[in-house]
Amino acid sequence: MALAKITMPGGIFVQVDGTPTEVSAVLENLKSKYGTGSRGRAARRPKKTRGEIPGLLEGLKAEEFFKSPRGLSDVQQKLAELGHHYPVTTLSGAMQAQSRSRNLRRFKQNGKYVYVQ
Repeated sequence: MALAKITMPGGIFVQVDGTPTEVSAVLENLKSKYGTGSRGRAARRPKKTRGEIPGLLEGLKAEEFFKSPRGLSDVQQKLAELGHHYPVTTLSGAMQAQSRSRNLRRFKQNGKYVYVQ
């Protein structure tokens, strides 16, 4: 009987006990399923989650921050108070997406775009 102790990329510990051909078959199955390389690490990296800024903007909308017209610098300052520091260039795309999806209205006021509910 052969015994194999395997630690998977997610931290799962597997112990396989059986004949050498059975253990080999299980190892090949795990390699093909999880794509482990020569160092035992997963070949694929976990995807980064996106959507933190839209979630933060939804929170601001829920607390009625956008009841009055707000510019990008106002949004940046409010998020900084909450501990989330983003450059205005990053926020501009997210705010534009919010207006495209009709979560917020966008219009020009004194030559600058402002956002309102």
